Amino acid sequence: MRHFLLAFLSVVCLHCLADNEELYRSLDEAIVRAPEYVKKRELRIDNLRLRLSEAIDEKTRYELTYRLYQEYMPYKSDSAAKYISEAIRLVEKSGDKSKLCLDRSQLAFLCSSTGHFLESLHFLKTTDTVGVSREALIQYHISLVHVYGELGYYDNVSNLKDEFFAKRDSCVVDMYKVLPSVNDFYLQRKEMECYEKGDYEGALRYNDIRLEKVHPGIRQYAIVAYYRHMDLKLAGREEEAKAWLAKSAICDVQNAVMDQGSLWELANMLATDGDMERARMYINFAWECASTYSTHVRSWQISPILASINRQYQDEMEHTNSMLRIMTIAVSILVIGLVVMLYYEYRRRRQLKDAHQALSDKNEQMEILNEELQRANLTLDDANRQLKMLVSQLNEQTRVKDVYVGRFMNLCSDYIDKIDDFRKRVNRMVKGHEYEELYRLTKSSDMKNLETENLYAAFDNAFLHLFPNFISDFNALLLPEEKIVVQGEYKLNTTLRIFALIRLGIEDSSRIAKFLRYSVNTIYNYRARVKSVAITHRDDFETRVKNIGM
Repeated sequence: MRHFLLAFLSVVCLHCLADNEELYRSLDEAIVRAPEYVKKRELRIDNLRLRLSEAIDEKTRYELTYRLYQEYMPYKSDSAAKYISEAIRLVEKSGDKSKLCLDRSQLAFLCSSTGHFLESLHFLKTTDTVGVSREALIQYHISLVHVYGELGYYDNVSNLKDEFFAKRDSCVVDMYKVLPSVNDFYLQRKEMECYEKGDYEGALRYNDIRLEKVHPGIRQYAIVAYYRHMDLKLAGREEEAKAWLAKSAICDVQNAVMDQGSLWELANMLATDGDMERARMYINFAWECASTYSTHVRSWQISPILASINRQYQDEMEHTNSMLRIMTIAVSILVIGLVVMLYYEYRRRRQLKDAHQALSDKNEQMEILNEELQRANLTLDDANRQLKMLVSQLNEQTRVKDVYVGRFMNLCSDYIDKIDDFRKRVNRMVKGHEYEELYRLTKSSDMKNLETENLYAAFDNAFLHLFPNFISDFNALLLPEEKIVVQGEYKLNTTLRIFALIRLGIEDSSRIAKFLRYSVNTIYNYRARVKSVAITHRDDFETRVKNIGM
């Protein structure tokens, strides 16, 4: 019975891992398409701005301003604060006390979400709640609970932490008096109370109720999924917890939500498991989202994880570079051996040629011997053709190696100079106590992006000088309507770079993915899509690509 149970648990574990891998691929695809989702949100925002600029009456202006706040709330915190403040200014004119209380409470919630706790408390303490609607009163109490909960979570002083949590609990009691038991925030607080007590089963029951009230694909679904991961992690069900984090992250990316919580937590868990490539991609994307959202709270949370993942990634890169040096030495030894063999073959050919000349001067009566000699000559001609082909391939490989080694050494030299210039600049800034400017400089990923673009440009230029007809020859292998057009001279797009690397002998998708900064699944999809539009059989398509320029 015990063996059967162990086998059953193993099968369940493998099934969870397979499901998670499918979710990670969906998340990778969502991240690749993130600009599309952002564009959709920007289009909605632009439409609201246009309507606001044309609005005349105050009521319409207020409604459009409030909708702009809702669009910006999960996207850009500073813009959200701008529009909710403008909504407050408009509602103050109308004298609607309930709307004023609701909007000020919303502003307070936004402030506490972005780490501006003093401002949040100020707005709440100066808000008149007497005689306001139930909706406004509910939001007021939710904002109070949220700000004291955030203060307690982030404060490192034990006495203050306990004091803030005590105030939060007191506000929760007041909130329960006005909050319906079917309200999601009510259920969320009940779930968190179970979580804080270590009662994961109770927390999951409340989360089940919350899940029934939301649909996959909306922002609230991502929030409920995040809380579910916390409950499952408390229960020790790590793989299920990561699955719900992935679902939450996919929903956030597809909704162009920049206040990411799920993605950086998933990156942290994957880094702990040793999946550094995926963890690094996720944490970098989460960092870009946090920069767009403009909140130092997320930056505080992401920075340690980002530093840890980058440190581990650098260790892997150093190991890879060591292996590359070893492989370079091995290839050099092989090339030397091949040169020696070619010299020996050349000497042998000269000897055969001399022997053939001597036989040609023999007596014409040696007919049988001449026939045998002719057959030997035919065999030798075949060997010569094969040898010429081998020499041609060797010359091509040597030429490619020489060009790329030279360019690689130039790139390394330039990179060392850039690192030294950066070091000198940082040194000057430290001496000048320009810490804020230094923080902004090191926070930006512009330098990395620029160097990556320079690397790709250098690769494109070198490759197209080696194979000037590569693009036209590659297009000749595709259907006419699928031909690839590139912008600019000596420039490749992503598809052409993938097959350029294959032409150079780099066929492993994981190596191509590392060079081009994509996931392995994305590289696989690129290769599969191009093969599907080839005019030849897809099984020998890459072999034909490797013969381009021969």
